[in-house]
Amino acid sequence: MLQLNGIVGGNAPIRLAARRRRDMQLTVIDVPNRKKLVLKKLNFLLSNDAFVFIVEALPGTGVFRARGGAGDLAPNKVLFNNTTGDTVRIFLNVAVFNSAANARTLDRTSSWLLKLDIV
Repeated sequence: MLQLNGIVGGNAPIRLAARRRRDMQLTVIDVPNRKKLVLKKLNFLLSNDAFVFIVEALPGTGVFRARGGAGDLAPNKVLFNNTTGDTVRIFLNVAVFNSAANARTLDRTSSWLLKLDIV
């Protein structure tokens, strides 16, 4: 089981324009051959309900999106399935998208906790 947490932090809130995305955290994870990287649990609190929380494995197609600005979820979502024959190094990216038609502010205290497993 892997655990990843983060907080916006910094000296000032982040202004996010309408329908814009901001990458917040990038982590490297090695996924062995014949294994899957699975997002088991997600707890997040963003400062506005218009924000969409995004977790994605790059390169790859595994993406999980959570709307509503906050949540305590158990998605059990496969983010990456390694069928290459070798260990693959992927980039796990955490991002926030402003789905509103106007700018919104992401507070410094906005945070997240991800629990992942390689199965």
